[in-house]
Amino acid sequence: MKIKEYYRASSLEEAYSKLQEDPSNALVAGGLWIKKVNQNHNTLIDLSTLGLNKISEKSDAVEVGALVTLRDFESSPIVNSLYGGAIAFAIREIMGVNFRNLATIGGSIMGRYPFSDVITGLLPYDVTLEFYPKSSMTLEEYLNYKGKLNAILTKVIIKKEEGKGFYKKVKTTALDFPILNIAVSKVSNKFSIAVGARPMTGALAHKAMDLLNNKKVISDKDIEEASELVSKELMFLDNKDASKEYRLDLAKVYVKRGLKEVSK
Repeated sequence: MKIKEYYRASSLEEAYSKLQEDPSNALVAGGLWIKKVNQNHNTLIDLSTLGLNKISEKSDAVEVGALVTLRDFESSPIVNSLYGGAIAFAIREIMGVNFRNLATIGGSIMGRYPFSDVITGLLPYDVTLEFYPKSSMTLEEYLNYKGKLNAILTKVIIKKEEGKGFYKKVKTTALDFPILNIAVSKVSNKFSIAVGARPMTGALAHKAMDLLNNKKVISDKDIEEASELVSKELMFLDNKDASKEYRLDLAKVYVKRGLKEVSK
């Protein structure tokens, strides 16, 4: 990787202006994946002095700055109070503490990494991304957005609601990327199911969710049917870490366990 200039912005306006100067210019968040991707950049733009590393609690939401590290996120009492600590637990599963002290929430989301525990862990909840220039979209809308978004992520907003969550990361060792990750929630009596590392970026299983959410009472048979539906509506593939069949079996088992856990 080659970089011609390292530029520390003094405002979002300045950072955005610099970003527009050259298609090869890029923002640096935690910086952990910049070198691994091995792309050349004319200018790397540092946002570290812009106050994007704070977590604040509002009456109806938790606002997380894009440069909040994964470690600060998982350690925050505010985040741990959400959905029985399920979101914080998902982040706690990511590699080691040294890694989480550097990686950021914003960088983890904007990269749309297939293995991301951050994305899968957040998907079952009402999460909005705020950008500069002023715009916003849900996390799911961003994941489905085609192409490169010409904006700077500034804030991740997690709505506060009554509910419970479940998270499972299947991995070979503690520091490995996931073979599969699953997040399930029941919020305001509505179920959500997300599966990632299939080995593709996390996605919601809408057909399975609709099946459950259109019923007044959920039976074991409904949970069994929903877990089967997840394995059919989402795409699962082979890679060097696991076979498609193994991932399908894992998804069925852990979606079922997750649904039973959040239904208690």
